[in-house]
Amino acid sequence: MVVLLRPILESTVSIDMMEIVKNSSFTVNMILLGLFLTSVACWGIIVMKFIQYRKAIITTQQFINIFWKNFDYQDVFRKSEMLKDSPVASIFRAGYNEFEDTKKEWGKKGKELTGSKVDEVIANVERAMKREGQTKLSFLENFLSVLATTATATPFIGLFGTVWGIMNAFHEIGKTGSATLGTIAPSLSEALVTTAFGLAAAIPAAIFFNYFNSKLQLLEREGTNIISDFLNFIKRSFV
Repeated sequence: MVVLLRPILESTVSIDMMEIVKNSSFTVNMILLGLFLTSVACWGIIVMKFIQYRKAIITTQQFINIFWKNFDYQDVFRKSEMLKDSPVASIFRAGYNEFEDTKKEWGKKGKELTGSKVDEVIANVERAMKREGQTKLSFLENFLSVLATTATATPFIGLFGTVWGIMNAFHEIGKTGSATLGTIAPSLSEALVTTAFGLAAAIPAAIFFNYFNSKLQLLEREGTNIISDFLNFIKRSFV
């Protein structure tokens, strides 16, 4: 079997990407350059967001463990201040600060936290927590649109380069009047390499966009749970 395959293996020519790029037309080279720079930018975003999300997930899990095991919210607030990377901890601190500030302000004015006043406080606290949640989650969402755009656009850009290369191949056939493999192979290689570059940029962008988006939804759900539980605590305590 090895003897039979040896001629085939010896005749196989390895793909020299640099040679293909060197012999490509100016238009295709510009497409390849754009795809390469886009891919580099996406990998930079992926590394940055991965570190950011990892910190957010770890610190959020630490905060959740503290929150659900401790009914002293003043202690929870104090411990949460060490978890600066957790958006859920920030949501809780925003609500707790709003609640405490309102109580102090109303205490100075002689207002009691009863009846309809409780609903007013709850509404203020809920707005503060949701506003903080939107701010923190929007920060985590930054640059995800770049990954989404790359995942959808780069295959089409690569396809454009492929179509351009095939057009050049047919142009060469028309000039030479010959359709031998040696005549059109360089143009076909030029055509296909842009699709390869486009997919190389799109595939990791799509994978990590979905990964980050799933983690973002998880953090959003945890934030919603914290808001609901803290508002219920206010209702139970003052109604």
